Amino acid sequence: MSRAFVKEADEELAAFRDDSSHSKKALEYLKLQEKKLDFLLNDPKGMKIEPQKREKWIKEVREAIDAARVEMGKPGEK
Repeated sequence: MSRAFVKEADEELAAFRDDSSHSKKALEYLKLQEKKLDFLLNDPKGMKIEPQKREKWIKEVREAIDAARVEMGKPGEK
């Protein structure tokens, strides 16, 4: 097989691995943010956080979740 084909296959494989790794990290980040949101909304300890700070964090986490979903190509999904 020509070295050009081998090199192209290696580059495609490397790009696929990078994409796969990025997708895995993005999914882990999304799950972490969803867990944070659940804590802030439902956990008794989360409810004890000072209300203004809690509302700010809820807003930030929801924005992070939306951004992660858009990046993953799944906007609006729950």
